[in-house]
Amino acid sequence: MTEALYSKIFKLLDNRQLSISGITRDLKSEGIDEHRLIMTGYLRALRDLKKLDEIEVPPSKTYKLSENAGKEEENIYSLIGHHLKDVPASKRIYVAIYIFSYLLERPVFRAELKSMGFHENTIMDAVQHGNHIKEVPEKDIKSFRNSITRITIPSPDPAYELTDEDDSYLQYTGIVLLPILKVFVNLDGLVPKTKQLKLTM
Repeated sequence: MTEALYSKIFKLLDNRQLSISGITRDLKSEGIDEHRLIMTGYLRALRDLKKLDEIEVPPSKTYKLSENAGKEEENIYSLIGHHLKDVPASKRIYVAIYIFSYLLERPVFRAELKSMGFHENTIMDAVQHGNHIKEVPEKDIKSFRNSITRITIPSPDPAYELTDEDDSYLQYTGIVLLPILKVFVNLDGLVPKTKQLKLTM
């Protein structure tokens, strides 16, 4: 494929609602022949990422594009916020700041943490009672705030960074980012059609 699989699916579902069989059939006509079980898992992943809506039409399920499918903000804040649920609650906000600090190469604003699903009380508790997060001085973040155009950052909004790095943050980063990577990156021709469940020595 020259495009990621999800792009193909989005084109198929443009103003349409199709079953798994219908999607699989149409993809096959375009030269993409995936097993039904693989497609089922893939479509459910897109549903979990709020890119597709799943509709029960007994005895099967159909899929259509979600209203949020084209929102760029969802691609970064809501998607990562969704997969942060797989991280233990006690580590969640630290892992969020760790990921975004490296991804965006700057401190993370409170408004961004809220966009990931963190309640303000959770943020304040972590800052006030934790030893791993510090608020960055205003003079050091003013230029960052002014350069952000994708979302609105209120003028008094504080930004945070980690004071140290726990070895587990990198492990949890993989748990958060790998499922997203698998959905949005074209792995066709790299992943075996039949998964090897157990390696033999």
